[in-house]
Amino acid sequence: MELASHESATCSAWSELVSGAYDENAVRGVAERARKHIGGKAAIAFVFVSADYERALPELIELVQIHAHCPRVVGCSAGGLIGMGREEERASGCSIMVMAAPNAEVFTVKLPQENEGSRDWKQAAKWNADGCTGWILLGNPTQFGETMIQEWNTTMGRTPTFGGLASGSQSAEDLFIFTEAGICDAAAIAIGFRGSVKLNGLVSQGCTPIGEPFTITKADQNVVYQLASKNAYEQLQATFQSLTGSARERAQGNILVGLAMSEYVENFHSGDFLIRSILGGDPNLGALAVGALPRVGQTLQFQLRDGEAADAELRMMLMLKGNELSNKPFASLLFTCGGRGQHLFGKPNHDAALFDDAFPLTPISGLFCNGEIGTVGDKAYLHGFTASGVFFVQE
Repeated sequence: MELASHESATCSAWSELVSGAYDENAVRGVAERARKHIGGKAAIAFVFVSADYERALPELIELVQIHAHCPRVVGCSAGGLIGMGREEERASGCSIMVMAAPNAEVFTVKLPQENEGSRDWKQAAKWNADGCTGWILLGNPTQFGETMIQEWNTTMGRTPTFGGLASGSQSAEDLFIFTEAGICDAAAIAIGFRGSVKLNGLVSQGCTPIGEPFTITKADQNVVYQLASKNAYEQLQATFQSLTGSARERAQGNILVGLAMSEYVENFHSGDFLIRSILGGDPNLGALAVGALPRVGQTLQFQLRDGEAADAELRMMLMLKGNELSNKPFASLLFTCGGRGQHLFGKPNHDAALFDDAFPLTPISGLFCNGEIGTVGDKAYLHGFTASGVFFVQE
């Protein structure tokens, strides 16, 4: 567990994406420019590196600490890197963001899988109860899963949480998370903020609602049997048949379910749902198995996921976020799925470019993840095919 407090006039940050094999001079240059821009001691540096940087990691961390005047460093391995308006997919390099957080405190802690009896979990819970404004979670996918995110929600309640799981290699041994002390054997690193820095995020799940919203009238565990008192499988078929020719073609194999996070919504839109996969269907039973535990009385609406829907949803969410924030963010992090990028959109830099358009000149860093973490409604979830973004705002 590490704690840092900083007092100066204005929050600021500096970010750069460095392409190519590890280069000591390139990293030193980033750190020096960060120090010059910030003008004092930094609160924390987020560093995301391709897996081939592992051997050079101790030196990289030391360069950031010395030349950026930043003792706190956190990060993970990355299968793709994100910078201001740029995405480097499946490439060597590093993305670095150094942040100054005046009149705020930053807390870092390494969390084991098991909460029970854990000193670190207790420290994190105490910090959360003492005015935490938001969390970043960097997880190791070999240890971090649905059970841990459920435990996190039980412990932390409704505190906004965003982040992602390390990526960058097909080998579990080459996936890693790290602090300034080096690579750590933990399920996750949790970074908490309180004081003058507030965290405000979005979770773009790449879908658009189709058909009509239904009330779940019969369900058991993860199986939905009835929607609006009718056969759930037939309701899916009817929704598909209601689509126009082009939309029906796009929907082949791309229909998911959206579970409403609040029933106090008159008109449901993208962003009002937790998106989960349809795992299978049984026309004889009229049942649909889904990747969640829906409840009777909850609203379900089918969703279309493809590049066009994902583009439209992220654009809308960024526009709404721009209208919502009273102060312009001084920094942002973006955790996007490895299945997005050129594979989904057919062109490079999609998500990073939209963030840059929405918040010009705002420093941003991030990575393509093995799973994305983000708050939907009042709980954090582990997502897929998602862009989870967090904005740091000085209050």
